[in-house]
Amino acid sequence: MPSFYHFIIGLSLLLILVLRSRNKSAYRKQINIITFTLVVVLIMELAGLYTARKGINNTLIYNLGWIYLESYLLIAYFYSLERNLIWRKRVVKISVLLLIWGVINSLFFEPLFGAIQFFSLLPFGLFLMILSIRLLYQLLNLEIYSQRSLLVIPHFWIACTILFFYLEALVLFGTYNFFPSVIMENVIIVSMLNKMMAGLMYFIFGFAFIFPDLPNLLNPKKNSHTFS
Repeated sequence: MPSFYHFIIGLSLLLILVLRSRNKSAYRKQINIITFTLVVVLIMELAGLYTARKGINNTLIYNLGWIYLESYLLIAYFYSLERNLIWRKRVVKISVLLLIWGVINSLFFEPLFGAIQFFSLLPFGLFLMILSIRLLYQLLNLEIYSQRSLLVIPHFWIACTILFFYLEALVLFGTYNFFPSVIMENVIIVSMLNKMMAGLMYFIFGFAFIFPDLPNLLNPKKNSHTFS
């Protein structure tokens, strides 16, 4: 039976689907990307749960689904918000290099069917953290969305959770890669921490977009407004 973690992902997906059906948001492109990301994550996690309970090696699911597909979807999310042409070109070039490295790493160093590919996760995670920090810097310095309160800008919350989740993930899987005994001795606590951080991030993915417009969604008869 799915856990509370899977319920949180499903709830977040439901929230953002409600937003898509009842509100014409100016964040339509980002909402589409995040919606597809949550669909991928939910399918991946349910498949991972099923295979784990059947005793089937599910490393391939997480290597392809999390490290590659989800990472590229999040890169696409940041790319859709980037207004600087130079940075947009950088994002494309680095994304291509990450794919090339992923292929090399899978063929010669860390097989997809082995353990989690830490040396593919590492550059993806660092790149996503850089993109998160850049977006937060732009928001805090009022370079974008300067007419809106920071707390009602969904991208602020999403960037924050991506930053902290990937920081936690890199520390966790880095420790496991180099000092596996440390993780194995505390596997229950570490697993709970990882699920908590991931669950928080995925919940924010859906809730961040719906929260600023929640009063209008609860009271559809009132004059509604769209994000700007």
